[in-house]
Amino acid sequence: MRQAIRQPLVMTHVITLGFATALLSLFQPLPTVSAQQLTGTVIQTTDGMGTQGRRIENIPPNLLHPTKSLEKKDTQTLTNTPHRLIRKPQNAPIASVEPSPSSSSSLNSVPTSPTSLQSDTQASQSMGASSFNRTVGAAVPLATMSVAPSSVTTTGSIAVGATSTGVIPLAAAGAGNSSTAGNGSTGGRSMSRLAAEMPGLAQLITPPSAPVVPVNPAIGMSPTSLSFTAQQGGSNPFAQTVSISNTGGGTLSWNASASATWLSVSPASGTGNGPVTLTAATAGLSVGTQTATITLSAPGATTVTVPVSFIITAAPVPPAIGANPTNFSFTATQGGSNPATQTLSISNTGGGTLTWQANETTAWLSLSPASGTGNAAVTLSVATGTLTASTYSGLITLSATGASPVPIRGTFTVTAAPVPPAIGVSPTSFSFAATQSGNNPSNQMLSISNTGGGTLSWTASDNAAWLTLSPASSTGIGTVTLTVATGTLTAATYSGTITLSATGASSMTVPVTFTVATAPVPPAIGASPTSLSFAAMQGGANPVTQTVSISNTGGGTLSWNASPNTTWLAVSPASGTGNGTATVSVTTGILTAGSYTGNITLRATGASSVTVPVTFTVTSAPTISLSPTSLTYTAMQGETSPANQTVALTNAGGIVNWTVSDSASWLGVSPASGSSSSTLTAAVNTTGLIAGTYNGTITVSAPGSSSKTVAVTLTVSAPTTSSAILTWTPNTDSDGAGYKIYRATASGAYGAALAIVPAGTPSYQATGLSVNTTYFFVITAYDNAGNESSFSNEVSKSIF
Repeated sequence: MRQAIRQPLVMTHVITLGFATALLSLFQPLPTVSAQQLTGTVIQTTDGMGTQGRRIENIPPNLLHPTKSLEKKDTQTLTNTPHRLIRKPQNAPIASVEPSPSSSSSLNSVPTSPTSLQSDTQASQSMGASSFNRTVGAAVPLATMSVAPSSVTTTGSIAVGATSTGVIPLAAAGAGNSSTAGNGSTGGRSMSRLAAEMPGLAQLITPPSAPVVPVNPAIGMSPTSLSFTAQQGGSNPFAQTVSISNTGGGTLSWNASASATWLSVSPASGTGNGPVTLTAATAGLSVGTQTATITLSAPGATTVTVPVSFIITAAPVPPAIGANPTNFSFTATQGGSNPATQTLSISNTGGGTLTWQANETTAWLSLSPASGTGNAAVTLSVATGTLTASTYSGLITLSATGASPVPIRGTFTVTAAPVPPAIGVSPTSFSFAATQSGNNPSNQMLSISNTGGGTLSWTASDNAAWLTLSPASSTGIGTVTLTVATGTLTAATYSGTITLSATGASSMTVPVTFTVATAPVPPAIGASPTSLSFAAMQGGANPVTQTVSISNTGGGTLSWNASPNTTWLAVSPASGTGNGTATVSVTTGILTAGSYTGNITLRATGASSVTVPVTFTVTSAPTISLSPTSLTYTAMQGETSPANQTVALTNAGGIVNWTVSDSASWLGVSPASGSSSSTLTAAVNTTGLIAGTYNGTITVSAPGSSSKTVAVTLTVSAPTTSSAILTWTPNTDSDGAGYKIYRATASGAYGAALAIVPAGTPSYQATGLSVNTTYFFVITAYDNAGNESSFSNEVSKSIF
């Protein structure tokens, strides 16, 4: 017979009840036997290691194995018989209960009454190597269990003794302690004695077989750390290798990965012993020490990490040429003496040693010295020689090994020898025009310059009464303003002269012509059409624009402007010269139905104004009505959405473009727009809505018409049933087959299992829980041989 499961089952409440603990144990297969049927004496025991426990004696044999009838045997002590009734656990499955996504309720943790302890004065019989050294219920797993509420909104109070948050302890179920065979200090009853009192039990026990202990692979590596060194921006360092070996058993199938982008691993996986090549890349790394790890992992083996460091050193700083100044300028007179020398300072603005050379590209420039090391001063000399008057450009190039060349640019301006002044004028003639008895023409300017040498001191005079000069004299470059006056001049062409004089310079004359023309015929405004008419719908679109053609029906130049006398009327452009076209537009805006009049006035200098009357007729807008003006929906939380409803949209009085919108995310309307009478379909979506009343609005809008609304009310009712989620940490025993879930409406009143789930399952959702009912839950674990544990701690859930 397989050993019974003795793995701790812990069920935890993750929402409000917290953790609770209790003891449970797994016995021989008892698929339909409740804890109340296992009647016997519970003995407090202590093993040789000091571990306390409880065991049950005087258990009726038919309860230990319900599938076989036990023959009555002679009363005798069984010795040296290998018994394996109870198996020690390896790992404790821990369980919890989480809330169902569809309900919530108040929770109660109902503790199971602990089993009373009794003393037994009978001495335990010692057993041989193959004798029982574990008693029924010898090591009872520690277990807790709780229930988490579902997402259904419910209300109710928490049971007396329970807390809304924290941990509630739960009572032990099916607990007992183990006694150790051959330990006379424990006072517990041995399995030999138990077997002797129940002779049929000895026939059901099979000697244990030697366990097979697998040897897992283990990762060995060498070296245990690596370090790279490189120069910033330089070449990558040489690759390095980590040797991987299997220091355990079985087959080592390993994987290798790096934690930094600058570090690469090749290969990234392998089987058995093998090398891994590590490559470090300097690209993008700053000066300093970079760190990373290589992670070696393999199924069944402990993960191993190899630390890697990468030291980036700074690149050497090359020399750099510093120069002051960065440009130069010399000035001299043609045929005169050479200008004073200038100094160019050279310095090293980088690192290392600066060995420089200075080269120039012009014959009139010389350098001293032309080369050197480190900081220095170079003397710059220029020679006028046979240079003519002009500006010459020069270039000095400073160069050094390992440094960028530096250009020094300069100029040498050679001026001509002094010459006498000379008068220069621009323009060399003037022409004015005006109308008899009309306005004076605009002023004009005469620019005076010295086209010779020395200083020019000049005077200006004229020989015509209708001409005025200002200023009449000055020194150097200047400007003279010429003003002519029509006065009483008759229509004719008049001539005059401006004379410019300067000491040491030849005089200059500038002719001036003034043409006086006969007064022209004044302009006159012509407009076509002479009136305009517009029509539109109240609140609707603006009517199409119209145009007015403007022409000059007189003489001269027509410079006109156009202006409306009302806000709903506009003209573009508002002004122009000569013949043109003005666009006239009207705006419906907030105008009510009716007839409106306005005008556009055309004006021009020297011409009589012209008025163009405008009429604007605004007709009534169509109307929109909705029926019904309210909608009501009802639905059950978590169930399907209610049926769609319709709203009749009536458009009276003409065509109008309408649009539909809604104010709630759970509400939808179609169609979204139209231009005539229609039927609107309203739909609600209750997905994700909790119980309650929701209000929304459907709005229909149209240009020129008042918006219409439909009020929408949605009532979501709470469901009549709920659910609960039980969760636990799975048992890790290799022969665990699954878990059985039990439910009752009274504490401890459990019948057949509600559900059976396979091993490894961490949770179960109990559905169909009725409102105003309290439910109690426990779980058990069973192995491949059918051995089932005692009930876990009991938890409850009340649905309100």
